[in-house]
Amino acid sequence: MNHTPPNPWKADLDIDSLLRGDVQLASPPEIYRKLCQIIEDPRKTVRDAEQVIEHDPGVSARLLRLVNSAFYGFPRQIVSIAHAISLIGMEELRQLVLATTVIERFGRYANPLMKMRVFWRMSVWGALLARELGRHSRMEPDPELLFVCGLLHEIGRLVIYAKIPELARAALLLFEGGAFDETEAERRTYGFDHYQLAAELARRWQLPQVIVTTLAWHGRPEEAEDFREQTAIVTASLVLSRNRVLGLGIEKLPQSYKEWLALAALSDTALEQAQAQADEQFDQVFKLLLGS
Repeated sequence: MNHTPPNPWKADLDIDSLLRGDVQLASPPEIYRKLCQIIEDPRKTVRDAEQVIEHDPGVSARLLRLVNSAFYGFPRQIVSIAHAISLIGMEELRQLVLATTVIERFGRYANPLMKMRVFWRMSVWGALLARELGRHSRMEPDPELLFVCGLLHEIGRLVIYAKIPELARAALLLFEGGAFDETEAERRTYGFDHYQLAAELARRWQLPQVIVTTLAWHGRPEEAEDFREQTAIVTASLVLSRNRVLGLGIEKLPQSYKEWLALAALSDTALEQAQAQADEQFDQVFKLLLGS
């Protein structure tokens, strides 16, 4: 018999009703949508993609700064979008545009329940670690997609805190009570968790399936039908990032993080090297993406 008391904050809510009427959340950033149309149209050329990006000076400048940063480590300065495309290719360009525009859209969200600088430090370092672990694993798809997965992983939390702050606070109190983990506390309070919400946003934005899967199966990569290794990498990276940024001891890490790394066939040596590479890139990339 279940003796768990009913949650007085349980809301009659679902993801559709939460997002209904929100035009900004219903579709991806406009420049990303236009770039996708160009890439998928065989009649379009690299010059068409270049013109779309150059039409947005902010995105163009951030892309060039990122391409010239430790994120890539090119030996010579890249001075034009055309040159950048020739080096990294259209698919990688698409993922960088998504990353920079998502940061632009959500980077100014604020909520008293969350320290935003800490939030973004965890997201960026976790994204960098996922990218580097993806490189060590040499799996498909491109490691840049794992970087985007990492950046998007906690976006659902931002939306919940902005749209239903009182319910978010209730879920947090339920979690802090110790009877439930965070996602279970969320589901008991408003019927879904922030990872499910992020996965639904990714579906609505028609993002690659690997992004949808890593979001939907966070913490349970072994249950995913596809992209298990990628989901394991992103889950482990975000857990490690939270632990690192908050200054928690290794004893605070869940034992399953080693199982996630094993699922992706990653050794302790690969993890150490990936962490060092993420550290090397972090300060510069964080400043480029968040401006501070």
